[in-house]
Amino acid sequence: MRVKPMFKMSLVAAALALPPAVHALGLGRLAVESYVGQPLVARIELLSTSKEELDTLSAKIADPSLYRQNNLTYQGVLSRARISLERGPGDTAYLRVTSSQPVTEPYLDLLVEANWASGRVVRDYTFLLD
Repeated sequence: MRVKPMFKMSLVAAALALPPAVHALGLGRLAVESYVGQPLVARIELLSTSKEELDTLSAKIADPSLYRQNNLTYQGVLSRARISLERGPGDTAYLRVTSSQPVTEPYLDLLVEANWASGRVVRDYTFLLD
């Protein structure tokens, strides 16, 4: 019966030996601020950001080849859409997605690629324009 206490101590020792979890930058919810027939305006929240990550962050709409690899449709309006890093009140930051042309499709598949000094994330958003 001494196996259980020894097993528990082994688990505790192993857990303590592991490095602490790293909170990497993440892409959160997307909020659309435009309607069909208007240029696209949307906001993507950034999660678990540090100053170093924000200083080296670049985000873009993924290449059409990445859309094909993920079985998504690359719509023409996305070729002129841009993503920029914006600062909100306090220390908040978010990505702003804009297009110069009106969006006539009722829904879009948006594949966002974000790169920073120590990582990369790609996230798909499918959303309906009212």
